[in-house]
Amino acid sequence: MKVIIVGAGLSGLSTAIALRKFLPASQALEIKIYDNTNPSTGEAAGEPTPQVTTSRLGAGLGLQANGLRVLEDLNPTLKQRTYAAGFPCTHFTWKTAGDWLLGREYVDVLPISRPLLINCLQDTLPTGAVIYKKVTRVVTQQGRKPVVQFEDGSPDETADLVIGADGIRSTVRRDLFGEDEKYKPKYAGICAVGGVLDVALPKHLLDNPSMLFFMGPTGVFGYSGLTQSDKNKLLWWSVYETKLPGKGLKLDHDLMIQQLRKRHGNWTDPLIRQCLEQANLDNIYPIFVMPDLPYWGRDGCVLIGDAAHALPPRSGQGASQAFEDGEALALLLAGYLEKGHSPDEAISRTILGLFEVRADRVNGIKADALRWKDPKMPMSWLQTCGLYIALFILVRVRRITNLFSRGDSWNVREAVSKYLSSQ
Repeated sequence: MKVIIVGAGLSGLSTAIALRKFLPASQALEIKIYDNTNPSTGEAAGEPTPQVTTSRLGAGLGLQANGLRVLEDLNPTLKQRTYAAGFPCTHFTWKTAGDWLLGREYVDVLPISRPLLINCLQDTLPTGAVIYKKVTRVVTQQGRKPVVQFEDGSPDETADLVIGADGIRSTVRRDLFGEDEKYKPKYAGICAVGGVLDVALPKHLLDNPSMLFFMGPTGVFGYSGLTQSDKNKLLWWSVYETKLPGKGLKLDHDLMIQQLRKRHGNWTDPLIRQCLEQANLDNIYPIFVMPDLPYWGRDGCVLIGDAAHALPPRSGQGASQAFEDGEALALLLAGYLEKGHSPDEAISRTILGLFEVRADRVNGIKADALRWKDPKMPMSWLQTCGLYIALFILVRVRRITNLFSRGDSWNVREAVSKYLSSQ
């Protein structure tokens, strides 16, 4: 069985690991992972490339317990490496721009730099598993195997299964759904910037590890430790409302820093002030959300991760849901092969099954995250006070409801096992 994965991000790499782990040893398996950009050089290339550079340690994310559970399922050593590369926290802390405490929400979460997490995943795969070559088109036709085409004119490749793990601007999704606007990601009206500050972490962050979120009239500022292996690195981010930046436009780094200081210049937390003074921004991250798709794949081609269901950052589940997708896909495919289905039939059933197992799960998470409507910014003094009061109440309501809930009890293995039993 030949599998081509388009995209070497979190979903693509974790799916490759899951396929190697769960598919029966009797099933011959060839996996090729293609990505359009070499993260070490910023250029496309046709050769396998080493680890992601850590010169851009920003672009942080938070892995919650369900995401770490998937990594444990895939490879206990992978989970251990990931945990060591992150900064384990026991709660979220919400504060005002003036540094007044609004509340704490107790949750196990692992803030981690995305490039460091990518490196942990790559270390679990064979050397040279990722080839940096741009996929320009995936041709699908009923009754035939999907064909992958490349920008550099190299020969087309036919695969038994093509997995679109190529993110919010997915080429694979475009080829499955065409240019219909209702299947394209929607800009959420906000962007994020961030980075890493070389500074000794304060005692309160070491003694009581937390992800801190400061809310104000011009946006959100947050920070946490970057990694438990280095107590002198602070991961920070700023989220703010703005028009969608033009794709491909040359960034004005001085203007970006000027705008960052204007948004948060009068906020009182001393670490925020240090971040503003030493900020070195190299990118802007627009936030998109995917509409609910009617299906995730057909004719030997399937979407996973952000390509299928990009989630609002407030969900805190983007990476974890990508990991759940990869494990579910591999378990379904393994299950159908073990039932005696031919590879083609197993792939067809897996594509349908992945949607039926996963769609309600991710759509529910998205709906919960979108239930809270962001006020228009900049906010007036009165609107800001209203936001603080709402957050003060909301955090306490969540703490009470969490006392009577089991947390996120959804389990990939259990969900897939139940689904396969019903087939």
